[in-house]
Amino acid sequence: MAGWGDDPILEELRTLIEAGWEGVRIGEEVDTCAGTCDRVVIRPGDDGQVREFVSDHLAFHRYVTGLQGETY
Repeated sequence: MAGWGDDPILEELRTLIEAGWEGVRIGEEVDTCAGTCDRVVIRPGDDGQVREFVSDHLAFHRYVTGLQGETY
């Protein structure tokens, strides 16, 4: 996992979740980065458009762990 600094991927994900985007899928991936990464797929309500976020940052991992308590 990457360090403690700011993660621009996490900031974009948080912004979209706060704007009402819904989680579609959350998972942990291996061999997509320099080790284990977390992957989150979200969409804006009923729209078919999806966005995928992948990061090995520690703050991203902790945020995703909190999201996993929600139904996806």
